[in-house]
Amino acid sequence: MKKPILFYIALSMALTLVFIAIFAKYLAPYNPEFVELSAKLQLPGPDHWLGTDHMGRDVFSRLVTGTQLSLSIAGIVTLINLCIGVPLGLMVGWAGGGVEKTFTWLTNIVLAFPPFLLSMAFAGILGQGLGNIIIAVSSVGWVPYARVIRNMVVLMKDQEYVLGAKTMGAPVPYILRVHILPFVFKPILIMALMSIGEVVMMISGFSFLGIGVQPNVSEWGMMLNDAKSYIRSIPGLAIYPGMAILITVVTFNLLGEYLKKQERVDLWRD
Repeated sequence: MKKPILFYIALSMALTLVFIAIFAKYLAPYNPEFVELSAKLQLPGPDHWLGTDHMGRDVFSRLVTGTQLSLSIAGIVTLINLCIGVPLGLMVGWAGGGVEKTFTWLTNIVLAFPPFLLSMAFAGILGQGLGNIIIAVSSVGWVPYARVIRNMVVLMKDQEYVLGAKTMGAPVPYILRVHILPFVFKPILIMALMSIGEVVMMISGFSFLGIGVQPNVSEWGMMLNDAKSYIRSIPGLAIYPGMAILITVVTFNLLGEYLKKQERVDLWRD
């Protein structure tokens, strides 16, 4: 099937963002945390390509470093969600019965609240800091993974090849690992891609509200927070990080949505 042009654009943008994140140290012309008050609020020019902020810090360097930070946190959170959600979804889906009913009841309570608000509540309790933000977002993010994997296991455990393996006396961990887990790879990939943009937006939102990273950290949401007072005089200070967030969210959502459309079986509903 021929892939649409948007897919290739999104893939190119995703690879570009990953490249920037990996080589941010070499791409940033200045130390993003270096304060030079004599150079504050400069307009874009040959010395500072995107100008400087209210503390004289180079905006381009902070934007590049923010790419590294945002994608790194999103990657860590996604990995934690996978490590919790996938095994739990496999076990609950296979166990069925009361275990599945209890799991569904508990996750329904979690999903009754918007993920952003629930994560924000945890972030407010834990306080500022990268570690606390990762814990706050991960505490909610594993639930959709577990639900989708649970659905897949329920659909697949009555298939003939799975029943045949059970009849031959294959242990449950073996059946889950060999006969079921390979078939959940694509939905896991789709959810992971789409969650990257969601996590980036959450982290930026927390920082903008003052409950995210520390004020001196180069992060897109914190850059937006710093730019609030200068939105009319120097709108670029808010436009640059805002566009970075928008591009990242749209890029990974487009990749995930395309792959989701290719999924023949509807596993996304409970």
